[in-house]
Amino acid sequence: MWYDNLNNKRLWKIFSDISAIPRESGNEEGIRNYLLSWAKEHDIQAFADNIGNVIMKVKATPGYEDYPSIALQGHMDMVCVKREGSKHDFTKDPIEIMTDGKNIWAKDTSLGADNGIAIALALDIFSDEKAEHGPLEGIFTVNEEVGLTGAENVEEKDIDSRRLLNLDSEEEGIFYIGCAGGIDVVGERKCRWETAEGESVKIKVSGLLGGHSGGEIHKERANAIKLLGRALNRIPGYRISSIKGGTRRNVIPSTAEAVITVSDKEVAKSIINNLQKEIEVEYKYSDPNATLSIEEVETPKMVLTENLSRKIGETLFVSPTGVRSWSMALKGVVETSDNMAIVEMDEKKVKIIYSVRSSVETSKLNLAYEIQSILEGNGFSVKIGDGYPAWAPNPDSAFTKEVQKAYVKIVGKEPVITAIHAGLECGTINDRIKGMDSLSIGPNLFDVHSVNEHVEVESAERVAAFVKAMLKEIK
Repeated sequence: MWYDNLNNKRLWKIFSDISAIPRESGNEEGIRNYLLSWAKEHDIQAFADNIGNVIMKVKATPGYEDYPSIALQGHMDMVCVKREGSKHDFTKDPIEIMTDGKNIWAKDTSLGADNGIAIALALDIFSDEKAEHGPLEGIFTVNEEVGLTGAENVEEKDIDSRRLLNLDSEEEGIFYIGCAGGIDVVGERKCRWETAEGESVKIKVSGLLGGHSGGEIHKERANAIKLLGRALNRIPGYRISSIKGGTRRNVIPSTAEAVITVSDKEVAKSIINNLQKEIEVEYKYSDPNATLSIEEVETPKMVLTENLSRKIGETLFVSPTGVRSWSMALKGVVETSDNMAIVEMDEKKVKIIYSVRSSVETSKLNLAYEIQSILEGNGFSVKIGDGYPAWAPNPDSAFTKEVQKAYVKIVGKEPVITAIHAGLECGTINDRIKGMDSLSIGPNLFDVHSVNEHVEVESAERVAAFVKAMLKEIK
């Protein structure tokens, strides 16, 4: 097997088993059944709650019965993206894992280490006969990637622990004690069609790195939909036949394209070629392979009216996307951002979806309202979602201080304690369970929510070893 030469074979076998099970958000039945079967095989009490979360109860090892119960927590679902041209079917195909012994990644798809590694870490600990610990729980949630609905339905009556170690972070040695809240904004506009005339071209944005719209928004990577809007804004008299870009709300879009009619294709080609030179300079470091291309295609039968086409292009061009502001309280942490995540259309309507994040509730709402104003000004109807709350940092957390002390003793250095711009389930679970004290840690993951996602082998193994050793220290 691919993990035969790795040190912690139990950890990686579990991760391999998990990766073989399709588990896109909303399709967690397979991984849920695996967890319940695994628990039964290891004589661990487990059940699925009303929403589909899996809760496990692990008995204390002899001599540790009086230790406080600690919950290890992660989510079952993953963001599913694949390389252009890949035939991978996320509803039935296993993730094809690749490794060079240092890192683990997937062939042509996202890996799902976000958050399969959390489940693997927890099960590795639960099944390690040499591990010593007090009573433990596993809280494995559904639908984290599309709205935290699993965490929002965790029942207090089901959970004994009042200390929660979330394993959904992506940087070893960094303790997260807070995260941003989020809200979605969706704009829709009815299509108005007319008979196509003139020449037709396809404009395509490709070669972008994309990534997690929370964890990697600070890297200032290009947004493919924004670049497409920039291109459309330069072209005179275009009419849209089709347009699409982005895959998920929490993924920075790496591809986008539009088929349009133009009055002069040579002018359009010249504009796109000049824009390509511009983006090569602007994104030299953040997206060195950013590509804006144009090709001639067969003229479609129908296109959107010129006015509607222009309004769509202008909306994409002027919409904010990326970092809006940086935290003044926590140096180096993004406070507010948004991701223009998806543009899509069918015969009836055009839809644009934005994901807004902020650690400040009023800033989150203000940016959502600003996007609403832009959309409505261009004729779109708008819906703003309910969102989820920020996890407010608690520098006086007793649990964090205990884990910090254990980290210094075991690892020999101080961890970095901060907050993260990406969404975590800790705040939601804290709201659901009175008295819960949470902390988030994890191994080094890179480029999550993209086809370049990978996990560092030694980092994951170190985190597993640390958590096992730490559980003996928390009294």
